[in-house]
Amino acid sequence: MMLMDNKVATHHRFIKKFERDLKAYFDAGDDARFLSTFSKYTNLAEPSEHAEEMLYETLLRSKRPGELVDYSLEQMNNGDGNYETHMVYMLQALSDMGNYEEVLEFSGHLLEEPIPQSFRIDILSLRQNAANKLRGMLSDQEPVISKEEFDKFNLFQQLEFVEKITAAHDITYANLITEVFSEIKRNELKTAMLLYLRSVRSNGTLTFEKCGVKMTVQPAELGSLEEYFIVKDVLPKVLDEVEQFNPSFTEAAAELLMGHAIYMYPVQPDFTAEAAVKAYCERIEEMLGMPESYEADAKVKHWLGEIEREIAENSL
Repeated sequence: MMLMDNKVATHHRFIKKFERDLKAYFDAGDDARFLSTFSKYTNLAEPSEHAEEMLYETLLRSKRPGELVDYSLEQMNNGDGNYETHMVYMLQALSDMGNYEEVLEFSGHLLEEPIPQSFRIDILSLRQNAANKLRGMLSDQEPVISKEEFDKFNLFQQLEFVEKITAAHDITYANLITEVFSEIKRNELKTAMLLYLRSVRSNGTLTFEKCGVKMTVQPAELGSLEEYFIVKDVLPKVLDEVEQFNPSFTEAAAELLMGHAIYMYPVQPDFTAEAAVKAYCERIEEMLGMPESYEADAKVKHWLGEIEREIAENSL
């Protein structure tokens, strides 16, 4: 037992010595010896968060971002170390490599998750920097589609085009979409444009009216469609209720609410999600010829009726 204790103590001393050496080489800017020692160190133990931060700084300093990306992805895939540290440095490395589209794609997904505020601030900063760099690279390029050509598209073509550039995080069209937004009458297309401008972190504000509500928004600060109250807070509860009284109608109910969400986003009515759940459930009961049973607020039912009327009058 004493022999085993001695081996453990010796192993621990070796690790501490490596960590001291790593700090000394890092402070001295001796990147080659740092990287060589780090490799030996990781053969003995899982690296500490501080050691990995020094590794990342060393790889960035020595212009080896590709190795940083490979290492961070491997650590994240294995579930080792601090995920936030790996991700922040990986995005920085991708940016240093000029892979700004990848930075926008990774960061866009991250910002849709409930991540800690300090992590969110780091990601927003890296995303904005990548967007600015990409905007600078593309500033001398003319968009392939001009305003005149966009105006000639029918509604379906316009929606398809906006969805395509949103998926590609194509910042080239930010000015075009901002310019034509005020001319757009269809709520579905306004929603698609807002989501596009959100995806490329568009600066500035937009003032418009939707569903009788006047608003001024900053697209970069909007939540995703998945975070919109109808999708996040109302839809799941309505589907749970419909599953109880008419399971065969759940798919139709989902299509109904998603259609309303796309039409209304990002309007926030002055009533609770629970009130909306009751109104939708009674509306579905009515559609199915069933007696109303949810005691929905008359004001909310009137709102729902107005939304349905607007959609019917402006149907695709």
